[in-house]
Amino acid sequence: MRADAWPVAGSPRAGRLIANLGRALPWLLSAFLLSLMLSGALARNLALLLMLLGLLAVALPGRHIDRLDRRFMLAAVVLPAAYLLNMVVLGWNMRAFDRPAHLLWAIPVYLLVRRCGLSARGLLAGFAAAGLAAGGVALLAKAELLGGPLMRLEFGRPMGPFSSPGPFGNYSAVIAMACLAGWLGGGERRAGWRLAALLGMSGGLVATVLSETRSAWASLPVMATLALVLVGTRPARGRGLATAAAAILLVAGALAVDTVRERLLLGASEVQAYLADPTAVAARETSMGLRLLSWEWGWQQFLAHPVLGIGVANFRATVDAAVAAGALPAVLRNFNGLHNLLVDHLTTTGLVGTLAMLGFWLGMFRYFGAARRGAVGPRRLFACWGLMVLAAELVFASVGSMFASSLGTVAFTVLLAVCAAGAHPATPARR
Repeated sequence: MRADAWPVAGSPRAGRLIANLGRALPWLLSAFLLSLMLSGALARNLALLLMLLGLLAVALPGRHIDRLDRRFMLAAVVLPAAYLLNMVVLGWNMRAFDRPAHLLWAIPVYLLVRRCGLSARGLLAGFAAAGLAAGGVALLAKAELLGGPLMRLEFGRPMGPFSSPGPFGNYSAVIAMACLAGWLGGGERRAGWRLAALLGMSGGLVATVLSETRSAWASLPVMATLALVLVGTRPARGRGLATAAAAILLVAGALAVDTVRERLLLGASEVQAYLADPTAVAARETSMGLRLLSWEWGWQQFLAHPVLGIGVANFRATVDAAVAAGALPAVLRNFNGLHNLLVDHLTTTGLVGTLAMLGFWLGMFRYFGAARRGAVGPRRLFACWGLMVLAAELVFASVGSMFASSLGTVAFTVLLAVCAAGAHPATPARR
């Protein structure tokens, strides 16, 4: 059913407004994806605009919230609610709540797409444009052209190599694999769309490799496997073997790149050095050494405060005190978490917050599992994209924090909401 023919009870004017929002939505999302690589401020403003449009769409007559919608909203609410409870008991710091609150932003964005509809082809165009932009930014940074200010464009810090290499590499990987899934699931599309998907994937992979972000590299075989399993070719016979072979080839190809191989070997040597002597400064103040040290310290804090943790609002003061006492190096003052999803929540929110965090992941995976049952065509592709975003973020958060960066949080929540709504069986179809 066409979205602009979707009935809106009792208000032809509201119906026209919904139809106009539906026509504008692919352009807004494409601009959002592109701005992630070029202008952080623009990306945030577009995310805010999407949220406000979602509130407008919900306020119009004719809306309908079903059981699957409620499942998504409950999964999105549970973790911010746990953060608020933690601050009620242990002290307020609304700045610490800013990034978890983006999960609440996801609800109106989700409802906007649910109300207006979105074509998979339109979102794929946005992924392809963002992949090409990411590759271009990474190549310019590698060549050190224009001295670096190109990455900022005077509009705010993008997820570029000169500002936020971690989220830049992570979401370049997501965009690349989203293009792969679009190519695999686009058998009926014209050659031009499939070529765009391949170009976007190539650009995203270039940016992922040049970012030197190990979490992004680790996520590639996971997302590629999901793409092959969920939207790969039919019939299914032999698909498991083909998926395993493709994942092995992807890993082998990545290891053949000098930059990737050297970074991985460096990480392994840092782990070995820390395990050999955890008290040595040279072993502690490395990328992996800092992670291992912070995990050990965080576990000790959890054992001392098991129910609610040290408190979200008290994290910075507790780290500062540990630095002053010599238990942690001063560089850890620059980080907002402990570089691990589980340890981070155990430390700051205790068992209560950790259970809420697990509830979020379980709820979202169950949502996509329910939405994917019997899904075909675009719905199947949206479900694949959503599961890829979830799986990738789980990998990223295992060696970082769930809300490690502002732009990474915005990218995750908007993409999660859009893909979840697109996978819903009752979302109006758009061509």
